[in-house]
Amino acid sequence: MFGLFKKTSWKIEGKALDFFRKVFNQLPAEFQFLSNGLDKGLYRRFSVNHSLKGHFYIVFDPSQSDKSMTKGKHFELESILIIQDGQVFPMNITINEGLWIGFEIERNILDFNNFHIDLSSFKKSKSKFAPDTKIEKLVNGLTCEQLDLTNLGEFDVDGKTYYQIKDLEDVNYIAIDNRGQVFGLLHDPYKIELLNKSVRQFVDDVNGVFLTLRNI
Repeated sequence: MFGLFKKTSWKIEGKALDFFRKVFNQLPAEFQFLSNGLDKGLYRRFSVNHSLKGHFYIVFDPSQSDKSMTKGKHFELESILIIQDGQVFPMNITINEGLWIGFEIERNILDFNNFHIDLSSFKKSKSKFAPDTKIEKLVNGLTCEQLDLTNLGEFDVDGKTYYQIKDLEDVNYIAIDNRGQVFGLLHDPYKIELLNKSVRQFVDDVNGVFLTLRNI
């Protein structure tokens, strides 16, 4: 149960920023938009995707993500080889709507030091992103700058599956279940609290609060 609450999210700064910048700078010119996004601070954090081993998803700066999207731009960048101490770690990157939304590698990127990159097997392929899943239909059409309604990272707690819609940092989350109910998951003290029985109502409430604050 408490295994969920080990550190699973990191800011894209310092060593992490240097790692991704080095990788992106070696990709072909058509993928320059990835480096541009890093330089603008578009990509804020990377977090463990609890449903898939070795997968991570990206948290955006909400003030930039809508402007940076490119409709219909979906693909995978596969077999980017990260090599350190004779060991090879294939890395795959997922692009959806022109945004970097996740990556896959069997090692935390913060563990890399003196590494180099091999693109001899690199390829661009069709996206594996599936927007029509049951859970994604629950948030279809919803928009909120304060919530992440795109990646929906999955994890299990006490035998129940949740889908993250907000990383509150310090391993605390807001998540929905498969009925669209919204919960707060806190690790210290450990607590799972029902926040709203409807994710749509919750999104409306959050948008209303921030609209009010802007008008004050």
